[in-house]
Amino acid sequence: MQACNTCRRKKVKCDGKRPACSPCHAFNLQCAYQDGVDRRSRSSRAYVEELEKRVESLQEQLRSDRPRDRLQHSVEVQQGAYSPSRLSRSDAVSSQPSHLDTREHPSKHDELMDQDHSCSTSSGGANDQAYLINVQDGRMRYFGASSAFSALPNTIVSGSGNQTRTEARQRVPRQCATAWQLSNWVPRALQTGLDQCISEPLPSKKETLQLISEFFTSFNQAIPLFDETSFMRLVERQYSWNPDDSASWWISLNIALAIAYRERAHAASDASGNWNKSLGHVKNALNVVVEIFLRYADLSAVQGLLGLALYFQGTPNPQALFIFAAAAMRLAQSMGLHRNNSSGVPSSEEEQRRRTYWIAFQLDADISIRVGRPPIQDSEDFDTSLPAENPHDGKGIITIEGTRINFFRLLVQLSLVQRRVYRHLYTVTARQQPNGKVVQELKLCEEALLEWKSKVPQRLQPHRSFTCDSHYFAQHLLRLHFAYHCCYSNLYQACMFQVNTADASSREELFAIISHTLESARSALALQYQIPLLGSTYKWNVLYFPVAASVPLSLRILAYPGHPHARTDLAMVRETIDFLAAAASEEPGTYADFILSVCSDMEHSARQAIVAEQLSRFQQSVAGEDTSTLGIRADGIGTSTGPADYNMLPVSSGDASMMDMQRTHQISNLSHLSGPDVGLPTLETQSDLMPNWQWSLPPFWNWQDFMTGIPSFPFTPGGQRPEGDIQEN
Repeated sequence: MQACNTCRRKKVKCDGKRPACSPCHAFNLQCAYQDGVDRRSRSSRAYVEELEKRVESLQEQLRSDRPRDRLQHSVEVQQGAYSPSRLSRSDAVSSQPSHLDTREHPSKHDELMDQDHSCSTSSGGANDQAYLINVQDGRMRYFGASSAFSALPNTIVSGSGNQTRTEARQRVPRQCATAWQLSNWVPRALQTGLDQCISEPLPSKKETLQLISEFFTSFNQAIPLFDETSFMRLVERQYSWNPDDSASWWISLNIALAIAYRERAHAASDASGNWNKSLGHVKNALNVVVEIFLRYADLSAVQGLLGLALYFQGTPNPQALFIFAAAAMRLAQSMGLHRNNSSGVPSSEEEQRRRTYWIAFQLDADISIRVGRPPIQDSEDFDTSLPAENPHDGKGIITIEGTRINFFRLLVQLSLVQRRVYRHLYTVTARQQPNGKVVQELKLCEEALLEWKSKVPQRLQPHRSFTCDSHYFAQHLLRLHFAYHCCYSNLYQACMFQVNTADASSREELFAIISHTLESARSALALQYQIPLLGSTYKWNVLYFPVAASVPLSLRILAYPGHPHARTDLAMVRETIDFLAAAASEEPGTYADFILSVCSDMEHSARQAIVAEQLSRFQQSVAGEDTSTLGIRADGIGTSTGPADYNMLPVSSGDASMMDMQRTHQISNLSHLSGPDVGLPTLETQSDLMPNWQWSLPPFWNWQDFMTGIPSFPFTPGGQRPEGDIQEN
């Protein structure tokens, strides 16, 4: 009901009666109504952004269509020859000419897929259908072949109706795409305004530009999470009269600022202020996570969640890493980032989408092999090509000590190897395979690791004596080396499952792999001294790797305490204990306390095994028995080959006092193995030599990493074990 001009001016209640309302009639006032024309409301920012993106898509389509004008008459004939899996029914671009161009002029995109056969590829058959909806604000919805939604558009395209009817049906998704909100329905009680999500105010524009610049030249240069051009355009808009108020942009901006402040904190002596600001911006990002889950499915939302996962990767609580990485991968799949459906997407965004997916994949593969949990992305249901070998913007390329390296591409390729190791060696199906098949898979996994290593420039290849100058990008390279060594040493467990039941020829192959895995574990532990040089919190980013590398070395000592490298391996494990103790003391109450207890028990038992081995041989020599070392046979069974070369004093038989003196001297020679544990029962051979691992399981670590590979037979001091008889160089 509209009030009259007089009541509106006097600000009194008007009943809207005509020709004169009740107040005007009572006071004999002039009553007139002004029927205003409804003004068209100003278009929302989201609608303007959608129009801009559609204009850009249309321009891309026009540019790509020009060289194909002469081929338009054959579109209908050529349509059936190409894989429908590449088709995308979007509101911006027709997919038929795009496909024709893709097949007539093969791009580097297709060449990469042919060269990198490690990725799953699409068969291109008629059963491989995909349905991609390009909705407003850059949000997308992907429906795979098993979805009922994918069947209807494919039926429309290949229907038997006339061409006019088919084209009209094909336009239906485009006409309705703008009206499809898909995820905009959220109960009012769950909606929050952006003003309620500000825990840390944004810095000034000048400071923000400086922080974002530092972010793109440091962290984002190694791991290209965002596209710099589009991101800087949105930063400029943030400080204009028309800022982007979407939750996806808010989470992306704040996580970039948080990482920039964190890098400043690493480099500064007094980092408390930068740390507080960093955590404040993380809180800003966390404030909109629920809204992201409920409403958003655009590229910025995926990137924001990945940024949170990468941030928490370097903290004492990896739980957030697992959750955000999984959510980001699921959201990426809902947008179809795992498929090569590039139709309707501007070329400037294709590489960005590809990078975003591979960051999610890398995190998924790394988490899967570390904690022994199934990955989010199925190994047989993606065909996204690898990141560009020579990216147009140079992102993902780092230079260390004058050597240029495509770090991001190598990181992605290693994640494919990690996924292969987990899938073919540690899944339930893989563990049920015949022994011969498992041995073959072990050989293939080792070949894949060595092939990956050969792709790294010679100067920066992983090896035991690797050193690197203190440089920002050194932390990324060092973590890459840690991941490689631990993935390699992880083959040890699978070998131990097979070595007792394998035939003679397979045992020889397993022994060679075991020797290489142990050397790789030693190489990982040799990198520990470089961790403190790369920042006060860098240790939380790589804490898992030294622990994982110490496990096969400890189990090796338990299985064969007399092997030539037992003492040096024990010393390296002891260094890992000290490293863990320092980390646990800095942040009490974290998962590091539990891991410290487990590793201390392993080190304790390994040290006891060495002492018992030495004591057993000493007692045998006192009794006049012939001592011998373990030899090597083709079947791996130990044989007597000659006198022992242990550090022991000769003992004359019958002289009890001399025996006691020499036993005391023998114990003093072994005292350096006792470490800081006072009162260790080094001579009580009846004591429990196996670790007492009875704590409750933590949610952050793979229990298999600590329990698998332990010998199933009882420990006997000085005994011979098949898996122990491995020749080491």
